[in-house]
Amino acid sequence: MRYYILLFFSLTTFSFAQELKDAEIEVVNVKSKPKVATILKRLNKQLLKKADTTSFVFDLRQVNLKNSDTIINRKEDQIIKITNFNNTFSKKNVIENKDNWFTNFKEIFKNYSAEESPIGWLSGFPIRKNLTTTDLDFFSHPNGYVFTREWLDNDELLVTFESKGFYKGSFIVDKNYNLLQLNYETQEPYPFFYTSEASIGKNHKFTSNWIYQREKVAMSFEIVKNKMVLKSLSIEEKLRDFTFKRFDEKGAVFTDVNNFYTNIKLVNKKFVEEE
Repeated sequence: MRYYILLFFSLTTFSFAQELKDAEIEVVNVKSKPKVATILKRLNKQLLKKADTTSFVFDLRQVNLKNSDTIINRKEDQIIKITNFNNTFSKKNVIENKDNWFTNFKEIFKNYSAEESPIGWLSGFPIRKNLTTTDLDFFSHPNGYVFTREWLDNDELLVTFESKGFYKGSFIVDKNYNLLQLNYETQEPYPFFYTSEASIGKNHKFTSNWIYQREKVAMSFEIVKNKMVLKSLSIEEKLRDFTFKRFDEKGAVFTDVNNFYTNIKLVNKKFVEEE
């Protein structure tokens, strides 16, 4: 009986081994995902050190509304040079046209001084905020966000982020952690406050506060010789209850309340021409 049992096990083992040999075995290679902290650290380094510092001509299209009235509607070419994505950039119009939209804008806000006018918040600040990419809230204060990571083709990494009641969005980096795309928007309105450094008596010289009703941004980049080139930037903002107050020693002497809408699109003309 022992011989029959041994023969049975020998034949069974041989048959199973032969089936494994003949079967097509699929090997699944699971690629590990870097930690969020590692991604943000390396991305920050690239944003500081790997910007293409060439001066590029951008097509700028901008519309601003005050309440329901159009106060800016312009289309201009701007030269933008970005040294890094931490608020180190310069921009100027190819053809200066200050007697057009800017003069009208100043007339609309003639009751404001230059330092306190909403002009900067509506025209300059949205661009400056997003070209200071390293300081965007989800990059500089990641602890308040939930992140997910997913590998895409060509060793690109998609990262999504969300903070309840604040921003949600996503970005894509390449294998060197250069930024390729960034999209984000508000989930709920949030308040913003600004006060002058100068004071008069117990009051600040002026104060501003408003509610960001909507904020939606999309940025895309082209990698040229391992340097990041801004390809496009689109910004949409709705500022609700923009309240401005100017003070003297006795209290508020001027108050203005408005709703503002901003839509800005910057497109790098080099890549438009190539397409």
